[in-house]
Amino acid sequence: MIEESTDSTLHPGSNDRLRRALRSALTIFSVVVFLALGGVAACVEQNDPKRTVESLREKSPTLRDKVRLRVGVRETLPYLSFRDPNTGVRSGFEIEIAKALAADLGFSEERIDWVTVTNVQNRMHVLQANQADMVVASLTMLADRPVDFAGPYQLVPQAVMVNKQHTKRIDTVTDLRAPDIIVCTGIGSTSSQALEAKGIRLELVNDREQCIEGMKSGRYDAFSSDLPILASIVATNANRFEILSLIVADAEERIGVAVPKGDTALRDLIAYFLNRWLHGPQPSPWLLAYDRTIGPYLDARFRSQPLVDNPPQLVDYDSKVRPQ
Repeated sequence: MIEESTDSTLHPGSNDRLRRALRSALTIFSVVVFLALGGVAACVEQNDPKRTVESLREKSPTLRDKVRLRVGVRETLPYLSFRDPNTGVRSGFEIEIAKALAADLGFSEERIDWVTVTNVQNRMHVLQANQADMVVASLTMLADRPVDFAGPYQLVPQAVMVNKQHTKRIDTVTDLRAPDIIVCTGIGSTSSQALEAKGIRLELVNDREQCIEGMKSGRYDAFSSDLPILASIVATNANRFEILSLIVADAEERIGVAVPKGDTALRDLIAYFLNRWLHGPQPSPWLLAYDRTIGPYLDARFRSQPLVDNPPQLVDYDSKVRPQ
């Protein structure tokens, strides 16, 4: 009788299988650990305590080592952006927005150098030529413009203004297309693009003052621009001009703060502060500025600060305010 072997020693093939199984288990464990550590690293990076308001101030080539801030604004639009020719005092919604942003960036009003800007091209040129550090002057946020934008700080429609005493009746876009109607607007403006798309005859000028003078003299039948600009004009010429209830463009204009191209740190700082106003204690700097300037001359539906594009998550150790 042959007895069965009770030897418990594993066959050499079994050892190989065990080693392969252990290697596979170790590989899977390593991958899991790697992915877990990667997730932790991502969280640490996302909540990097070094990403602060102060670190972005230092990173911005525009703000670095600056003791004064140059801000581009206009000076001929009452309640929006105006400079009193007698006293030199500036006032208006965009002036208030610029002052509040400058304060958040670390510049008191006494350390602001105001740079007067005019037409669309000039508003961008002062940034390109290093003559201004930021521009708050009703610039529409368009991707193809040679500047960067933070915002928007206002959403506004394109509108049309006419002379109350004008003999030609204008009520519709079709009326604006009539061959004897001449509409004035600025070169390179979003109004010009919207009106041309609707087949409206335009006369393009370098400065809106030419449109106003042409309206007064009867050269132009209508003037098209952003609603707040026209509201500013009507506020001081209520007996002469009125704004029509017309839909000129298919979408509202997104008005933003312009900064030098490529300065993402400054763009992010301004977006952060605008977003903090929106979600912070009310009334916000935006709402205070709006109510005491252009607000009373606009419809109530425009009395709200718009959502800000891609506001960064920062820590502001100066005010102890964390991102909303």
